[in-house]
Amino acid sequence: LTVVDISGIHITAICPCKCPQQSPFRAQLLQIGLYPATQKSPRTAFTFQLLESFRLMNLECKVTAMSFYKYLRRVTDPILPHATPVSL
Repeated sequence: LTVVDISGIHITAICPCKCPQQSPFRAQLLQIGLYPATQKSPRTAFTFQLLESFRLMNLECKVTAMSFYKYLRRVTDPILPHATPVSL
């Protein structure tokens, strides 16, 4: 799972709970503070803190989504930001 946070873009291993009465994976992500990029089969999720940071930067500073994404790539890898792996 690719997790996008204000500290950067991170590839993590997350195993969903497969208990009989458990919620779908997307609901499990929401329960731990991650917003899935897709509802069907999420491979990328965004932290609520990141979404709130983008909302405020967009509202107050008029930061576009592409500029914010480029910022996150630079935070993740200051030397080679274009090499940041992402699966959206």
